[in-house]
Amino acid sequence: MANLSGWIGRIDVAPQAATASLTAGDGAAGQGIWQTNRAGGCSATSGISTDGLAVAVRGDIWWRTTESTVLEASSPAHAIAAAYRRWGTGFLEHLQGPFAVAIVDETADSGLIAIDHMGIERLAYRVSGKGLVFSTSAEAVARFAGGTPRLRHQALFSFIHFHMIPSPETVFEGVRKLPPATALVWKNGTVREMVYWKPRFTRGPADFATLKRGLHDALTTAVKGARPDRTTGAFLSGGLDSSTVAGFLAREQPGAARTFSIGFGFRDYDELAYARLASQHFGCQATEYVVTPEDIATLLPKIAQAYDEPFGNASAIPVLRCALLAAEHGVDHLLAGDGGDELFAGNPQYAEQQVFEHYKRVPAVVRSWLLEPILGALPAPLRVSVLRRGRNYIAQANTPLPDRFQNWNFLQRLGAAEVLHPDFLAAVDPDGPLQHMRAVYSAAPEADLVDRMLYYDWRFILADNDLRKVQRMCELAGVRVSYPMLHQDVVDLSLRVPASMKMEGRQLRSFYKHAMRDFLPEQIINKRKHGFGLPFGLWLQHSPQLAGQIDAALAGLRSRGIVAPAFIDRLRTLHGQEDARYYGVLIFTLSMLEQWLQEHRLAP
Repeated sequence: MANLSGWIGRIDVAPQAATASLTAGDGAAGQGIWQTNRAGGCSATSGISTDGLAVAVRGDIWWRTTESTVLEASSPAHAIAAAYRRWGTGFLEHLQGPFAVAIVDETADSGLIAIDHMGIERLAYRVSGKGLVFSTSAEAVARFAGGTPRLRHQALFSFIHFHMIPSPETVFEGVRKLPPATALVWKNGTVREMVYWKPRFTRGPADFATLKRGLHDALTTAVKGARPDRTTGAFLSGGLDSSTVAGFLAREQPGAARTFSIGFGFRDYDELAYARLASQHFGCQATEYVVTPEDIATLLPKIAQAYDEPFGNASAIPVLRCALLAAEHGVDHLLAGDGGDELFAGNPQYAEQQVFEHYKRVPAVVRSWLLEPILGALPAPLRVSVLRRGRNYIAQANTPLPDRFQNWNFLQRLGAAEVLHPDFLAAVDPDGPLQHMRAVYSAAPEADLVDRMLYYDWRFILADNDLRKVQRMCELAGVRVSYPMLHQDVVDLSLRVPASMKMEGRQLRSFYKHAMRDFLPEQIINKRKHGFGLPFGLWLQHSPQLAGQIDAALAGLRSRGIVAPAFIDRLRTLHGQEDARYYGVLIFTLSMLEQWLQEHRLAP
């Protein structure tokens, strides 16, 4: 799918230069350009320019309205134009589905760019003169009209912290990206950001039978809405969500639904047995592939080149290989199960954080006058075993959210001064990521603890990580992807499920499992949450080819002035002598940073 790129307003470069830039390479080949006399231009997958209004849209939109001029429009861009004329910026309240949209209204000297509720699509931008330059690629914005990109040290620090760069940051100086459910409105040379949708979580009692029926109806609508045909298949890992999506696809295509699954060759990581179980249960036509270290060595440069920013999620590898597998078998549209854990409370941290929150219910006088002084005064020999764990528990419980989420972070555990080059560390704000986390968490709607964590993860786990991973890798493979679990009907249903039903005590996904018990195989309902991720660290131990490639990348990173050279040497030692899986994650992140810098010919 082509990039959506363009400008709004009076930019600080000649429009001819801008047009040449926007129609080059991956961005707009064959898509044309919509340009008005003064206000701007755009290239996209669907667009119009008429009567002083230019509209471009990328994605798969649908509407919640009875307005006939919108519903009967001849194209998505015509529908958005009709809705904009009818409601102004309020049209976003009626627009659903994954989308990136740009509007230039020359008659009112205004315009906007916006992305969908969950952040499936993306848009980056920079203010230019009295206008905006925008694109679905942050790098395209940075290179606009022949510009030379400059990298932000603070964003590189965020990457090492988060293994991706969360919105609204980008790695490029002066370039930002829209968070989910956000529009940027331009008017008479000024810009303002507008959050056009926030979830409203239910807190009161609810009827299980009604919600269960609503969930099944919403999933049916979601899969039908993806318009599956004979070239459609489904990612199938064997987890709750991918199995659900495969099952509803099988309802639409009895005996003909196609699934694609990836194995890893290590028992602790491999879920192919569950994928086979789901495929057999629903009568799907299954195709499998076991990823090898040689695949990794081949795919890493392509993955690094494909992303417009550094991206350190190693799961991009099996996603790309699975999408390529589907393409090799004539499938050009895949349904993915992403989103279920973040809608229905499936991530282990939701249970873990509730344990810490229980401590706050202990009367303050008991905590401050009895428990904490006793544990704090223990002699060193007694601080091992249960008592030491109790002291650690109290320390974590006394740390507020979202600060407590940092406990898993490499920089937190190893120490930023140990990991990073001193000159680089001096040039960044070490508290920047934490401040960003606090801002996102504080923006969450008033809701129960679990629902606030869900909203937080919509930003950090879903929009800026998992969706970027799947969306870009499918694009690289030439395959379109849909997310039935993120259909607005499913999202709305999840908001109606109270937190106490989403999780009963510390049981993850209680409502969802009860609601799907007569649909999914019992073994999949009851299986333990798969939390190992990708066995990159183990592959690194078993493949000299892969190890040589990664060592070369780390050697290149030594001279960048980002990571302390001594730590790079120590990291490979830690990987070889301690937990290969744990340190493999950090090795992948740092090696992908170097790979990305090389592939994009950039330097900090």
